[in-house]
Amino acid sequence: MANNLAAFNAQTWSKKLVQKLNQTNVMMGLINRDWEGDLQNVGDTVQIRTFGSVAMGAYTKGGTISYQDLAPTKEAFTVSDAQYFAFVVDDVDAAQNDINALNGYTGRAMVAINNLVEAKILSKYTSTATANKITGASNAAITLDSGTTSTGVYYNISKLAEALSAANVPEEGRWLKVHPAIRTLLVNDTAHFIRASDMGDSIVKTGRPGATAQTAPGFIGNVLGFDVYMSSVKITDGSSNYILAGNRDSITYAGVIRKMEALRLQTTFGDAVRGLVLHDATVLAEYANTLAYVKCTN
Repeated sequence: MANNLAAFNAQTWSKKLVQKLNQTNVMMGLINRDWEGDLQNVGDTVQIRTFGSVAMGAYTKGGTISYQDLAPTKEAFTVSDAQYFAFVVDDVDAAQNDINALNGYTGRAMVAINNLVEAKILSKYTSTATANKITGASNAAITLDSGTTSTGVYYNISKLAEALSAANVPEEGRWLKVHPAIRTLLVNDTAHFIRASDMGDSIVKTGRPGATAQTAPGFIGNVLGFDVYMSSVKITDGSSNYILAGNRDSITYAGVIRKMEALRLQTTFGDAVRGLVLHDATVLAEYANTLAYVKCTN
């Protein structure tokens, strides 16, 4: 009797998928993942502590100074989203097919996980501070074009930069996430947009501080101090789309492929593969002002 020990490969598969996810997911390198190691199961909660602000006061010679009462803040971040995939390849199909369906669909599972993670992170656009929302009259979506008027893509990106600067968001590390239609407008605006190819091979991006230097997935160039990234996963509310701007502190994400296993089915002749993804994202109150968006129809 031949044993089927494929289930013992779960950890190896999981590591390979996580590595591939980091290589292809655009948003993974642009966000805060500092607490990912603390959140491993649905319902896990970590208390994230931030310092809060220090106030300044006027001083006159010989005057009495007042000491501020320090008030650090604490916010809970809980993983509450569990998603899975599962599929079966029947032995009859495996024998008749000239393509390894088990391996092929395992690769497609990685694509599905990638889109899932990207959408989860980008869904946090709804936490953008009101002052940082760039829209048309009465909150209408703007039909962007390549011109220089109020509907021009460059003009509206300049409004994003203005909003972030007004909120004292550091210019270093700012990113801009666009979808294909906006990339088309940008790459044809040669007067303002600096394409990645024009920056030279010496421009190397890194996923996050301390990570191995690499050309970041989706990086297409720079405009107004923003590193611009294109992802095919749109930010949409069903009727409008969004160009999102931020920095590494803007969105906090934690995710883990909790289970990834192959198993031999008992009730039929076939092999199954299934995986369980636990993840969630949040925008901490202190960093809500670091997000900004343009609401558009494109």
